[in-house]
Amino acid sequence: MKLLWLSWEEVEHLCDLLARKIERSNFKPDIVVAVSRGGFPVARILCDALGLRRLASLQIEYYLAPGQTRKAPRLLYPLNADVRGKRVLIVDDVADKGESLKLARKHVKQKGAEEVKIATLHYKPWSTTVPDFHVKKVRSWIVYPWEKKETAEHLGK
Repeated sequence: MKLLWLSWEEVEHLCDLLARKIERSNFKPDIVVAVSRGGFPVARILCDALGLRRLASLQIEYYLAPGQTRKAPRLLYPLNADVRGKRVLIVDDVADKGESLKLARKHVKQKGAEEVKIATLHYKPWSTTVPDFHVKKVRSWIVYPWEKKETAEHLGK
């Protein structure tokens, strides 16, 4: 398994590039929804870059370890905000298999969002969900700075 280790500085740079893409698209979200856990840091940085104050979350369990998933993603904690009639930007760190993002979009739409777009830092070409906004297409397993210890422990087993 090829690994791509990122620093906080690299993540901040990617978030800035992602924010510029969103701004150029003229999509103006009313609220950002972070997909927990990996989407939290990216969503918060994007809120700052886009001048947005409304940040909500939901949590989906899918990955058990690098490259290992459950049979299907499951919604562990539902959306914690009212999105009826709102333009929603769902944010995660990566679109890998795409199943978690598919579930997140479905859940947010079921909650009454008017428009839903997805943003990720990275996109893998085999993902079943193509984000509306992403910065880089990659094939490696990405190790973000917020998961270094967890990834090292799993790889050490």
